[in-house]
Order: sequence, then structure tokens, then C-alpha cells
Amino acid sequence: MGWAAAVPGQVSEQFIAFARGCHRPVVDIGCAYGVAAIPAGAIAVDLEIGHLRAMPPEVPRLVGRFPELAFRPGGLDAVHASNVLHFLTGEELAEGVRRMAEWLAPGGKVFIQASTPFERPFVRFVPEFARRVAAGEPWPGWMAETRAFTDHRRLHQVPAALHLLDETVLRRLFAGWEIEYCGYYRRHGLPASLYGDGRESVGLIARRG
Repeated sequence: MGWAAAVPGQVSEQFIAFARGCHRPVVDIGCAYGVAAIPAGAIAVDLEIGHLRAMPPEVPRLVGRFPELAFRPGGLDAVHASNVLHFLTGEELAEGVRRMAEWLAPGGKVFIQASTPFERPFVRFVPEFARRVAAGEPWPGWMAETRAFTDHRRLHQVPAALHLLDETVLRRLFAGWEIEYCGYYRRHGLPASLYGDGRESVGLIARRG
């Protein structure tokens, strides 16, 4: 599923700061080795049990795949998903946002970070992405055949399909939420081989009404 950063990205830093003032549980989906989950005191969720076993024993953990998770409605104060949403289809994204809204207490927040078409390995995909945007396609960043658009040296670590996201799609997914931030940036800890024009990551912080 790619590679994990050794330091929290900018949106993850905001999650950690917010989580420290929360009274209800917070969740880190796709936590990898816990770079955000551990300092946030979050429930660590990941597909790979080996990641979870590498964490300190006091960290609460759950093996599972988003959006196929179950939390008590209204029982969470925050959901963090860094480098997770770009592995999902459009239908899974819509279902995931619906579930996050269900899990969060009023005033709870989501913290999202995802890869964009502007990462260097996907430069060949940008014209196709632009064509789809111009055509009004709802999920312009979906690559059913990742290898048709990149021959990156770490290709063996890249999934066969990816859903590279942009600001427009994120804003549409979270329409009706109070969006505090949505934009592009180069996240901390990004390998230099992924550098493009500074829009390699897209992030969103939104509050449930």
C-alpha cells in the first residue's frame, strides 16, 4: 500500500493537537506504525496487524479496513485518515464520509490527507486528469491501472489501482460540513522522489455540524 512517513504531516499535526483536548475517543485510520496515533492517544486502526503489534502495548488498536469499520454513533471526537482515501473507489469514499459523520459527536472533526495527481510519479496522468475534470467526471483521479501512467522506481510498492484526489473532490465529499481547511501542500516527511510542483498532498479539516 505504499510507504509510511516517519514524521506527522501538517494535517496530522493538527489532529494530534486537537486530540489532546478531546474527551471522547479519537481514531487514526490507516495508522501504520502510529506516528500520529501514539502522540494523539488515538485508537490505532490498520489493515496490517504487524504495524499494530509494533506499537506500545498500551495503545488501543483495531485491525480493519475503512470504510468497513463499526464505531458507536456519536461516540468519537475526531477521525484522522492520512494516506487512506486514495485507496478507495468513489463509492467507498462516499460511504466512508457518511460513516464518519455517523461516528462523530456534534462538533467532532475529520482530518484528511491524501495523494494528488501532482506527485512526480504520476506526471503522465495529469493531462488525462485535466481532461476528465473538464468533462465533469465525478471521480477524475481514479486510476484503475496505475501502471499505465507511471514507471516509478518504487512501483512494486504502488497498488494496482489508485484514486488520486484533489481539492474539488474533497470539498464535494464534505459538502454540508463546516470546512476549516482544504488545500494543497508538500507534507512533512515526503520522499524527494515524489516532489512535483508543491501540490503533492491535499488536506482537509472539517467539523461535523
